[in-house]
Amino acid sequence: MVVGSNVMTVQRVSSHCLKQNAEVFPYYCIPTPEEIALFEPHVLVLCLPIPEQFQDQLLQPYILWSEQLVNNISPLATTLTELSDYLHKFL
Repeated sequence: MVVGSNVMTVQRVSSHCLKQNAEVFPYYCIPTPEEIALFEPHVLVLCLPIPEQFQDQLLQPYILWSEQLVNNISPLATTLTELSDYLHKFL
């Protein structure tokens, strides 16, 4: 599940995840825990910015995606290579 409010970013990240043979469900806003549970994703890719502390309520593993370096958060991917590495770890 690729989550984010920027449509272009979610589409770009979703496309890359598909190339990594991951099943992808792009979600163009911030889902509720109930919506996440409905889809039962193996891993979420959260395209920053997201609401502060959103990831703290998640039960699933997640990867944070940002095209800019952000301090003190992980697992953060800022390149498609890093994103691929994280995907392979979780899938």
